[in-house]
Amino acid sequence: MHDAVDRSVYNNYFMFNKRIGLSSCSALTTVPLIRSFSTVLRSRSTPPQYKSESLALEHINSGTPTTFSVINKILLNQNLSVTYAKLEELLEVKGVEIDIPLSNSGDKQLLDDLTGKSKYKGFFGVYIFIHKNTDQKYVGSSNLLRRRMDYYFKGDFPFPTKFLQLLHKEGLKAFKLIIFKLDDKKYTSKDALILEQYYLLNKEFNLNTLRVVNAGSSKGDGVYVYDLTCTTLLYHAKSRIELKRVLKIHTETSKNYIDSKLPYLNKFILLSKPISTALRSNISVQNLIAIMQRERKNMYILGTRRSIPVELEIKEGNMFIDSWAQTLKFESLTYCIEYLRGLGLTIKRDTLTKYIKIEKVFHNFLCKYSNKDLPVKFKEVGLIIDEYKKLKVDTSLDSLKVNIKNKPILVKGENFEKEFESITDTIKYFNSLNIKLDRKTLNLRLKNGILYKNYYFSYK
Repeated sequence: MHDAVDRSVYNNYFMFNKRIGLSSCSALTTVPLIRSFSTVLRSRSTPPQYKSESLALEHINSGTPTTFSVINKILLNQNLSVTYAKLEELLEVKGVEIDIPLSNSGDKQLLDDLTGKSKYKGFFGVYIFIHKNTDQKYVGSSNLLRRRMDYYFKGDFPFPTKFLQLLHKEGLKAFKLIIFKLDDKKYTSKDALILEQYYLLNKEFNLNTLRVVNAGSSKGDGVYVYDLTCTTLLYHAKSRIELKRVLKIHTETSKNYIDSKLPYLNKFILLSKPISTALRSNISVQNLIAIMQRERKNMYILGTRRSIPVELEIKEGNMFIDSWAQTLKFESLTYCIEYLRGLGLTIKRDTLTKYIKIEKVFHNFLCKYSNKDLPVKFKEVGLIIDEYKKLKVDTSLDSLKVNIKNKPILVKGENFEKEFESITDTIKYFNSLNIKLDRKTLNLRLKNGILYKNYYFSYK
């Protein structure tokens, strides 16, 4: 059993609701982690970091409730702010407790669901470690929760702090772990920092050395995406990882185009520094991704490697060809694959393409592109082709996951308005009120919008 946690707006207690775990597993890896102060002040009037720490400690010692205005005052020099409504929403996010160390497939699957399976692509949110014997607490946030959890689970801490020393000494079994996964359709990674800051202003989190979040540049160098004239800023990513996660631009690709003056996809300029005269575009991220995907598709069609001649080098020990140290030439990858098939060797086009890229020998054959026939900037084009193929797969998989049964449901009544995550959650809630509501009835009311038991039901 795993516990879902609600937070009180007065930041002094937790409420628990039970949740059942799932199943499956993925490997854990490690990555160094350190938190540091930003040395850059945004203006002469902006208070320095130590002033924010002083304000935070002053508030904690006062014992007064943490409000959105308190958070905004403390985060003034971080260029972060929150509204009353947004803070209320964040405090409604449920945390899920995971049994650590991970001992079964259900716990490992739950970790995947909350943090993601990869340290390069996953979910952002907030996490809390609670020491079982002393009830001391530590809170943190991350834009890649899986990477952060892998760091803690590995246990090799090059930067010892109060919390890490205790974790290293007593191990994961001495702690409870609660994770608050934030929905990327509703929140941003900055919202995770806001929620973390809220908890940092609670005196119970005495394993934290710092009491103010750091929204500085520790996440990586920023990338600015402009139009070809550099007069319009289309997107600002805090790091190359964010650029890959949000706009699907491969990190290796971005290295080739950032500050190079070469247009990415023939339509965009990538820079590491902002242009003060540029205006920010109001284009949505979804529309920007759609434009980039169209350009990737065009480049895939026009720049595909299937028509590029290839060479097949015969290595010593080859059991299919008698004459070693010779090179066979083919007009395209297709002809090469057909030749191998005639020898009784079956290999997929994508597999052979991958072998060419990493120069991998296949049954003592080494396949490579004919250098003299390679197009200009072939490697850059190849990366964009890979982006298109990967994004095409991701998009098709996402479309399979769309299910109207899981769409949020809005219920309104007299002096009542509440949102539910799914049909199942809606039915459970009304059954708890002794109001009989089955799936067939709810689906009918969602479709026709007719009043039922003094309530209206609609998809949000």
